[in-house]
Amino acid sequence: MGRSSMAQPAERLWNSVPEAMPLKQPSYAAAAREILERCRGEGPPNCVARCPLHVDARAYVQLAKEGRFREALQKVREKLPFPGILGYVCAHPCELACKRLDEDEPIRIRDIKRFLAEWEPGEPQHLLDRAPERGKRVAVVGAGPAGLLAAHDLRRLGYAVTVFEREEEIGGCLTHKIPGWRLPREVVTRDLSVIEALGIEVRTGVEIGRDLSLDDLRRGHDAVLLLVGYAGARRLAAGNVHLGRRGSGTLLIDPITCETGVDGVFAGGDAVSGPATVITALALGRRVAESAHRFLEGVDLRQDREAPIPPRLLWGLEVPEEERRRRVRLPVMLTPANAPMTEEEVRAEGERCLDCECGLCVADCEFLAASCQSPKDLARQVLDGLDRPETLKMIYSCNICSLCETVCPESLDTGKMLLEARREAVRRGLGPLPVHKGIVNYFNAGIGKTFTLIRSEPGRSRSKRLFFTGCALPAVAPGNTRTIYEELRKHYPGMGIMMYCCGAPVELLGMEEEFEKARQEILRQAEALGAEELVPACPDCAHTLKESVPELKVRTVWELLAGVWEPPRLREGASVAVHDSCKARHQLKVCTS
Repeated sequence: MGRSSMAQPAERLWNSVPEAMPLKQPSYAAAAREILERCRGEGPPNCVARCPLHVDARAYVQLAKEGRFREALQKVREKLPFPGILGYVCAHPCELACKRLDEDEPIRIRDIKRFLAEWEPGEPQHLLDRAPERGKRVAVVGAGPAGLLAAHDLRRLGYAVTVFEREEEIGGCLTHKIPGWRLPREVVTRDLSVIEALGIEVRTGVEIGRDLSLDDLRRGHDAVLLLVGYAGARRLAAGNVHLGRRGSGTLLIDPITCETGVDGVFAGGDAVSGPATVITALALGRRVAESAHRFLEGVDLRQDREAPIPPRLLWGLEVPEEERRRRVRLPVMLTPANAPMTEEEVRAEGERCLDCECGLCVADCEFLAASCQSPKDLARQVLDGLDRPETLKMIYSCNICSLCETVCPESLDTGKMLLEARREAVRRGLGPLPVHKGIVNYFNAGIGKTFTLIRSEPGRSRSKRLFFTGCALPAVAPGNTRTIYEELRKHYPGMGIMMYCCGAPVELLGMEEEFEKARQEILRQAEALGAEELVPACPDCAHTLKESVPELKVRTVWELLAGVWEPPRLREGASVAVHDSCKARHQLKVCTS
């Protein structure tokens, strides 16, 4: 493929990369990782996911809606120290992913940020807290957006930072390329005052390669960051043979670690990507700063990192991208900025925000509400190790009722993950727990000769249908069991009976071998009697049997008796209690019979 003579825009670097072939992993681990990847419980909402700096737009829009402007502005500054500048020139990719687009137009996230910055009275309240001094020096070459954010981040991490700038004024494109009628100079000055406030040394009028060599910088500093513009990349590469460059003139770096060919020297921004938007340059500067921090701390530069690819959107959009772009107010840099929003407009815009967060399963499930903030907490706990007592107790606390899957917009089943974890615990000899001894004994009794009865209808040697009583109904209500069987025989002659356990108790404990034995025995006995259909009274039994013995037809007592059996009339004023089993929620014929 031939090389282009033009620099490649940074946004084009955000292409998907082929995933490595997954290694075979236990089922419980695969289920846990699926929850970690797809669960919306911890976000981020689309606006945060698509922001290159991951500024929490949802949070500051909600705060602004409530009139808490100071808190909203400081929420912006937690990730972005230049709120005023970005309020004017941000390309706002967040708005292109706003879920509100499915209704009408996106939330005016950038304009709200601008309002907050201009609302602030007096001197700017920059976030100036920083880590203790580390005794290490870092040189940042370039005082454009990327270099200034990298310097800001490293200074707050406790490093002594010196910024070297070729021009006589810092700001790069903010002061030398974008006209003042589009980005007011007082806005730039106000935001960039954070650099001096943090104690970052700035040396203007210094050109690397003319006034100082790269080797000089490296000898005098523990790390060097090259965050110059596109033109500066050519000058730097021409003066140092160890700095590789593309045919377009941009520097060659490791896309994950931002390392150049010189030890301790990192690069990013337009020098690597070519001309980019301000928000993209800031994000690349932050990435380079993180690499330098890891390098100086002796931490693996690659661990838990990947090339800068936008994260997957957790809230899918129904509107096609072409239509979304039509609805979004894209920034036009050739005309003056729009008029600022009023306080009333900001509050009204906040009311339009859908406040994208999930938590549906936690809100509906008592177990999840008592155990976690989101299913991701449980997934991490499972992956951390099943041998911990608290983890074993947790995985056996779920009813495996599938309510979480029912309400989840991603159809994630936390119970399935916990069931797989129980099976793994049994394989390792960690489960079931001592407290489950009674359940195991109950199951063993339910399949033992003393408490089982499997036969065709009296007077017949074979029966196509078997009333499957399960193990609980005959024990709890023997009279009702007899009555049900008599009614079934009356309306469906030839009805046999199978008084046996469906295996659910051991299945839910993760005891696969015991469950398989019960399943095989049900099939064997049904075949011996010529049965083709099981008629359970219990919705849970029906659910289990439909999954475990698909060879047999399964219909509940309620379905068979509906329309042919007239229940006895109740005396006036009598109360009736109907227990709707969890597993019946998907058995519509049972619910409507």
